[in-house]
Amino acid sequence: MKGLCLSMLYTAKKSLITYFIVSIVVSLFMALTSPLISCFISMLFLISPISDNLKHEKESKWMYYVSTLPTGRNLYIKSYFLLNCILIVIGLVIGTVSLTIINHNLNIIIASALIGIGAAGTYAVAFPLTFKFGPENSNAVLTTTVLIVMLFYFIVVFAFVFPGMGGADNIENVLTPFNQVVLIIYALFGIMTTVISYILSIKIFNKQDL
Repeated sequence: MKGLCLSMLYTAKKSLITYFIVSIVVSLFMALTSPLISCFISMLFLISPISDNLKHEKESKWMYYVSTLPTGRNLYIKSYFLLNCILIVIGLVIGTVSLTIINHNLNIIIASALIGIGAAGTYAVAFPLTFKFGPENSNAVLTTTVLIVMLFYFIVVFAFVFPGMGGADNIENVLTPFNQVVLIIYALFGIMTTVISYILSIKIFNKQDL
């Protein structure tokens, strides 16, 4: 699995370096303008090159080679999800540091981290959908995934979090008892979505004839 992860990193190295720099800049900007999305935006920039990488691997025949190895398909999926989780953690660190520098407010940092975990976890549905409909349809899959992620984000933030803290202007009081429950549930939902997406990805990929 280490070799597969390193191979994926090498393939997406240029994009990852670019997006890493961009994620820092954008995360700092969001910490100033919209701090609740600061962690998620840095996560999104970092995991995007990995999901995009799926599109090119079928063209390079790498998928076909991996599928011939003992337990190759399972390791292939595990490598993608492991790398995805590592990049989410790095994005979380970037967002947390940005918020610490700009806001100095623990409530905002915790809320942004929970929102980031929930949203980035939901983004994992891109993997089983890509394996199901094929890398050639990855653009449509990623567009659909982003719409799903943003739908849940807007529902959580605008339907629950903002009303729960008495309006968007009271962001320093974001972690009310009600919002704590909402954001923890959202983060757990993201984690559960990632686990389910991992299981579905293995099942779908193992049944495919490449």
